[in-house]
Amino acid sequence: MRKIFSLIFCISGFGLPVFRSSSSEGEIEIAGPTQHSLVSEIAVTDAKESIWIAWRIQRDFGWHTYWLHPGDVGVAPSVEWILPEGVTAGSLLFPVPKRVKMGQIGAHGHHDETLFLCELTFSDSCKLDNGLIIEAKVAWLACSKTCFPGYANLSLTIPVGGQTKLDGRWKEKFDDFRKKLPIEPPSEWHLKAYEKGDKFQLVLPDLGPSFSGLYFFSEGQIVRSNAMQPVRFKNGNWELEMTRSSWSPENLTRLRGLLYRKSGWGLDPNCKFYKLDVPLQKFDQ
Repeated sequence: MRKIFSLIFCISGFGLPVFRSSSSEGEIEIAGPTQHSLVSEIAVTDAKESIWIAWRIQRDFGWHTYWLHPGDVGVAPSVEWILPEGVTAGSLLFPVPKRVKMGQIGAHGHHDETLFLCELTFSDSCKLDNGLIIEAKVAWLACSKTCFPGYANLSLTIPVGGQTKLDGRWKEKFDDFRKKLPIEPPSEWHLKAYEKGDKFQLVLPDLGPSFSGLYFFSEGQIVRSNAMQPVRFKNGNWELEMTRSSWSPENLTRLRGLLYRKSGWGLDPNCKFYKLDVPLQKFDQ
């Protein structure tokens, strides 16, 4: 139902003009309000040590695509890799999410420019006489007040040499991606999560007089993304309340997702997301 709803206003059929930006970036394909390409943080690979590549999406102002867990509406971007024999792709790493809107409906996604990283590993028998040729079939849904589904075939060829060489421009962007990845909360945190009717309650420790700018990006279709998440201080703890999604499965045992704080956690300004996996308890009156 969620996917059907998100596609109600979709229009397809964009042409896909292409052009090349740099030697470490494949041809850029323009599809409506988005541009797509494959990029690499290295200019030359030795085909021995694993490397990281990325699917780069640039979005026009006011447009977004979706996170791995979109929320009430939306479809996450997907990729199918076509790689030489002996080369294996890991899971696609999504950038940290933002709150977005499809029309008036809140969801989880990304604006502007983002990278989606993937690690490539090489077997001992891998032979790349013509360079490392990477191809990808990608699909996405871009939305603003309306939605446009898109599909493209992307490619990138990385030269193979005796020594790996970095591309400084893209290495900086890849490192920036890594700095913003979610981390585990402090070990001294004693988190609790409760199921209370159609609400979930996340109990956090007292970390100071101001705890504004909190939001929980739920994994799966568990928490409504189009609902408020009020915060209050009670009994020496901060409590974040969420509304259960109508798609939420019954008999949940854990609450998983990313806890965002606008001002960040600790001294690192890049650290704005804690990755949570908390046992879910029934609330006793």
